[in-house]
Amino acid sequence: MFRSVLGAAILTCLSVAPALAAGDPAAGRAESFCSALVDTVRQSKGQGAQARIKKLQPLVEESFNTRIMGQFATGPAWDAMTEAEKSAVVAALTRYSAGRLAQEFDSYSGQTCVVDPAVQTRGADKLVKSRIALPGEQPTALNYRLREYGGGWKIVDIYYEGVSQLATQRADFAGVLHSGGAAGLVKRLNDLTASLR
Repeated sequence: MFRSVLGAAILTCLSVAPALAAGDPAAGRAESFCSALVDTVRQSKGQGAQARIKKLQPLVEESFNTRIMGQFATGPAWDAMTEAEKSAVVAALTRYSAGRLAQEFDSYSGQTCVVDPAVQTRGADKLVKSRIALPGEQPTALNYRLREYGGGWKIVDIYYEGVSQLATQRADFAGVLHSGGAAGLVKRLNDLTASLR
């Protein structure tokens, strides 16, 4: 099964976000994502995955640049796609990412998320560090890579235990793209999303 770019974010964002970290817009984006995700989960308590997908998809679209993520995740195959195929891949990836959140994010049990205000700049990108923990457990470090588009910062990758989720996803997608092209990837992602309960 594919490991979604947002799959790691499932672990990151079960939290009550405090005030935006030190005024940095990239840190603010990461923290806003955490807060909105928690609110959505609380409001969706007791509902099935498909209902939660509908509520989470707008959050995914707002917080992540899914087109850039789709381009990175599909690698060289992206350049060979028509614009219609690219749009279909991005739409399917967005729904699937929301679906992974909906599947894993079905309850709140006291997790906390703290975003480090010391944001690192790496070329055009910013790296925002965070840690998550359940009471009594060792915190887990998770980092967001963000890039500015049209005056706003968007998440383009998540590093979970030092591993890029885009790199993981690119490896997962390669076989499907090789055998079925863009249409095959879209079908696979849509089938996976539809199967979530």
